[in-house]
This record gives sequence, structure tokens and C-alpha cells, in this order.
Amino acid sequence: MIEPTKPEIVLVPTYNGTTYPADVASGAKQEYTAPENPITIAYDNGLRLVLGAVEADDMTKPDIQVERQPGRWVVFIHPEPGGDPVGYLYIYDDGRSFFQKEREFGTPGLVVLGPDDKLPGEYP
Repeated sequence: MIEPTKPEIVLVPTYNGTTYPADVASGAKQEYTAPENPITIAYDNGLRLVLGAVEADDMTKPDIQVERQPGRWVVFIHPEPGGDPVGYLYIYDDGRSFFQKEREFGTPGLVVLGPDDKLPGEYP
């Protein structure tokens, strides 16, 4: 269990299969890199995951926050460090899930893609 006052750092591998499918298929790139990308896990009115950071108070990195509410979990998405969330993912205990976009407050808004849409900059 993570101590409420002590942030923990975990290292995460990078998945290359989507971005470099031909290189992965040919063996030029591995499907996953070695775990080298940090995520700092800290308590902050829920569980806060600071992506790409080794310090919980790093305000230059995006974060997500996981909060428990009665009968559900809520994930707050903060792609702009220190900014407002761009959306919320609600996961109910009964299996239902919902995504709600937040209003745009001068920051880049959230783009919701369809199941067949390509990510900008992704290779086919």
C-alpha cells in the first residue's frame, strides 16, 4: 500500500506496435521498450498519477486523478499541467461507464474519436 504522504515512482514501458507496426513486425523495433518512463503516484483528494514525472509536485507534466465516489469511480483528465480537467471518465460498480467532456476554458479541448478514427500523427 502506498503511504498517503509518500509518493511512489513506477516505470512504464512504451508500446510501439501501433506507431511502428512494420518495424515491430520485421523485428527492427521491439513491441514494448524496457520500462523507463516514470509515473509518480501520490495521494491528493484521491489517487493522482503524474505522467512522465519523478516528483508529485511537478507542474510541468500532465496528470490524471482517480477518485472514489459512492457506487462509482471517477477519472479526472488533466492534460495541461495545473489546468482544469478536459473530461471525466465515470466507471460505475455495475459495469456502466460514461465519458463527459468539460467545457473549454482557453485550453485545448478534448477531441473524442470514433472507433475507426486515426490518431493525429499516427502511422497507418
